[in-house]
Parts: sequence; C-alpha cells; structure tokens
Amino acid sequence: MATRTKNSSRNMIFACMAYIIQVILAFFLRRYFIFFFNEEYLGLNSLFTNVLSVLSLAELGFGTALVFEMYKPMADGDKTRVQQLLHFYKTCYTIIAFVVLGLGLMVLPFMGYFQSKAPNVDVNLYVIYLLYLMNNVLSYCFAYRRSLLYADQRNDIESKVGLCLNLISSALQILVLVFLSNYYIYIGVVLLISVLSNVIIYIITQKKYPEYVRKPSTYLDKASRKAINKNVFALVFHKIGSVVVYSTDSLVIYMLLDSATLGRYSNYLLITTNLITLVSMISNAMRGSIGNSIAKETVERNYNLLNKINFIYLWIIAFCSVCIFTLSDSFIEVVLTKGAQSLTLDKSVILLISLNFFFTTSRYIAGTFKECAGIFQQDKYKSLFEAAINLVSSVILVKLIGLPGVVLGTIISNLTTSLWIEPYVLNKHYFKKSTVKYFAKYVVYFCAMLLSGAVTYFVCSFIATNTIWTLVAKFAICAILPNVVLLLCLCWMPEFKECVKWGVSIIKGFIHKNTPAMESNVEVITAAVDLDKDGFNDIQTSILVEMDDKIEE
Repeated sequence: MATRTKNSSRNMIFACMAYIIQVILAFFLRRYFIFFFNEEYLGLNSLFTNVLSVLSLAELGFGTALVFEMYKPMADGDKTRVQQLLHFYKTCYTIIAFVVLGLGLMVLPFMGYFQSKAPNVDVNLYVIYLLYLMNNVLSYCFAYRRSLLYADQRNDIESKVGLCLNLISSALQILVLVFLSNYYIYIGVVLLISVLSNVIIYIITQKKYPEYVRKPSTYLDKASRKAINKNVFALVFHKIGSVVVYSTDSLVIYMLLDSATLGRYSNYLLITTNLITLVSMISNAMRGSIGNSIAKETVERNYNLLNKINFIYLWIIAFCSVCIFTLSDSFIEVVLTKGAQSLTLDKSVILLISLNFFFTTSRYIAGTFKECAGIFQQDKYKSLFEAAINLVSSVILVKLIGLPGVVLGTIISNLTTSLWIEPYVLNKHYFKKSTVKYFAKYVVYFCAMLLSGAVTYFVCSFIATNTIWTLVAKFAICAILPNVVLLLCLCWMPEFKECVKWGVSIIKGFIHKNTPAMESNVEVITAAVDLDKDGFNDIQTSILVEMDDKIEE
C-alpha cells in the first residue's frame, strides 16, 4: 500500500509539473504561431493531427491489453513472463508501424481536396502530411519500451524526459518562427524531437530493465496469445469508438464548414485538450498502482479506493469546467491573439465545450478501474454505438445549427453510451454492486459544478474589459470561488471526510519521513487513533514498511 501510494504520488507530481510547463510553452508557442501564420494554418495543424488519430486505429488496443497483462508478472518479479510479453509486444508494434504507413500513404491522393478548403495556406500539403505521418510511424517502433515504465509504475521517468525535450522543442520552434518563418522546418522540429524522445526512452529502459529487455529463451505460449488476442478483439471496438468520437470533429468542421472556422475552434480545442491531458495524467499516473491494487487487494478495499479517487477527480474536473466557461474567451483574446475578437466563439459554443469536457472526463476513473480489472469484453460494442451516434448527430446538427452542432453531437453520444455503460459494467462485473449510488453521487457532482459555474461567471461578468490585469483578476476569482462553492456543496459527503483523513495520513507520512523511526512511528500511531479502521490499517502498513526499510539499512 505504501509503495503504491508513493508511486502514484510521484507519478502525479512529475506528470503534472511537466505538463503544466508544457501547456505554458504550448500557449506561448501558439501566440507566436498566430502572429506569423494565419488561422488557416491552425486549422491545418488540427486536421492532420486528427487524420493521423484516425490512422491510429491500426493499433487496435494492443497497448492497453499488453500493459494489463504485465501488471501481475511485474509485481511478482516474473522476469521470463515479462520478457515474453515484451517480445510479443515488439512484434505486434512493428507490424502496426507498417500498417499505419501503408494506410497513411493511401490518404495522399486526397491532399488536393484538403488544399482547396484552405486557399490561403502557401505550403505543399503532401510534404507536410508526410512529415506528420513519419512522426506517427516512428512512435510505434518504440512504443513497446514505454510499457515497462507503465507496468512498473514509473511514469515519472517519461514525464521528466518529456519536460526536457518540450523545452528544447518549443525554443527551437520559436526560433524558427521568428528568424525563418518556415512552416516545413517548424514541423520538422517536431519530428526531430519525437525521434530523440523515443531513443532516450529506449536507452533508459535498456539500462533500468536489462533483465526484462533480453530476448526470451521461450516465446509466449499459444494460450496466452489467444487470451491477449481476445482482449485485443474487444478493445478494437473501444478504439474505433474513441477515435471517431474524439478525432472526427475537426474533420467534420474542416469539410462541412471551412479551415478558418476550424482554426478558431482549435484555440478552444487547445485549451480543452491540454486540460483533458492534464487530468488524464492523474488517472494514468495511478493506473499502475490501481492495477497492482486490483491484483493484490480485496474487491471491497478497491471499491473504497474508487470512491475516494473519484471524489477528488470529479472535484478537479468540475473546477476545470468552470474555468473553461469563464476564462477561455478572455484568455484567447489577451494571451493568444492580443484582443483579436474574430478568433473567439459564441458563448453558447463555449458552454457546450465546457459541458462536453465534464462529461468526457468524468468517466475516466471508472474506465481506468475497468481496464485494470481486465474488463474488456462486456461492453465492447458500446463504442460502436457511440461512434455511430456521434458521427451521424454531428453531421446532421452542423448542417442545422453550424459549429455548435459538432460539440452537441459529441455530448449526445457521450450521454447515451459511455457515461453510464462503463460505470455500470465495472460495478456489475467487478464490484458486484448496484450503480444507483454511483449515479446519485454523479448527479450531486454535476449540480455542484453547475452552481459553482453560475456563481463564478456572474461575479466575473462585472469585469467587462479584457486586459492582462483583468485576466489575472478573473484567474484569482476562479481559483477561489468555484472551490468554495464546491466545498459548501460536497462537504457533507462521506467521501469528503475519507479524503481529508487520507490526505492527513499522506501529509504526516511526508512530515515524519526524515525523523527517527521510533519517534515517527509513535506520532503516526497517535494520529491514527482518530481515523477509521481502513485509515488505521493504511497507516499501520506504512509503519511496517518503514520499519522494514530501517532494519534493512
């Protein structure tokens, strides 16, 4: 327990630190980009990113299935099993890289049509697309090595590497924009840094896991391959659904509206995508620890863990949703475009974007537990329905009401499928419990988010102008007011009290980390008197681990 908490905390801290800096760099870079290139180039970036996301269907969920298979042997120190899985993973991804390359080359003939939708873009789309494609293909060649870090709960290593390389990449791209204004070199820098990142991860895993990266003496048995392929087959449907839902909105806007509209929308997409990635890092940082807990702990203990983590997570995304609705317009005008009103969207669209963010991210923890528990088969067709509903409703609604229809289509597909199916399947097939309590709590979280958003927006509306100082004032209001409202709405819930106790135990663990063993243990035991049984057991486990460490020293 103590090791899992330590790994999760370390992964989250480094992941969030790295990504916050990356987000700052991304917005700083976007400001320079808008200054040197028009909004159609922004639409072009978003288009190619989404085209290649569609091509990632070739991955078919091998990554999720293989990492799931590696949790237990990594926890048990089964070197032979990990070697076999890693070799199998490498073979699969080599094939996938060639498949993606082949599919990507088949898209080349359509570049002429894409060019016609962006008449003010003065670059060869064939060359730009090939640079994007090469970056995508090369990432698959090294993907299998990253699975070792995930299964060993060492996501922080990748975060550190990513942070350093993002600093270098952003600096080089800004230099290219300022001194060369060359879009080809700008994209080439991304390819160069991506290759460098993969090589560094390869070297790190070679040194850190020499016993695992060796070629296995025996290959994965037929029964294991069959079991993995069964999970992969189920994940194919999940993969199709996620790609269609999250990667086709830009394609719909580009084809049915125009590149300039997609460029304006991409500014908001940059904000929400970065926030989604940031909050996803919380679930991803805990993925290895959750998988380890599911492999070793009781179902009831894991159910209590789900409730506590979900409470914290939904509080965070409720806060983020309020900030998106309240601050995004001012942020784009002041930070990205320096008051360019033409690059902002109607408030109704922003409301839909913030709601879509909440609905999309609110199921991540349940989804993480479901994947770590190996539940892939029971809802495999869900994503196909989600994809179909999203695509059909987005196309119809965008023709009826324009840009809001694209976002509304995604919300409709989410509400009618994944939002309720994933928690239902998890509770039914793993926890063996009803989902009534889960959804009752979800309604409470959602209403608390709406109330905090309404109060915060009302207060911020009195600040009419958009300058750097008024933006700072709005940030200050949004940092405090939504959390106060959320606190008032949610402080009565049992999960709040459990999380406070959980936080106190973690803080006390950090405070007493460097004190003498016996003194630290006495203080922690004294503090544990007021905790409930589960909290006391967690502290007791931490004490035993600490005493063992001292004895070994």
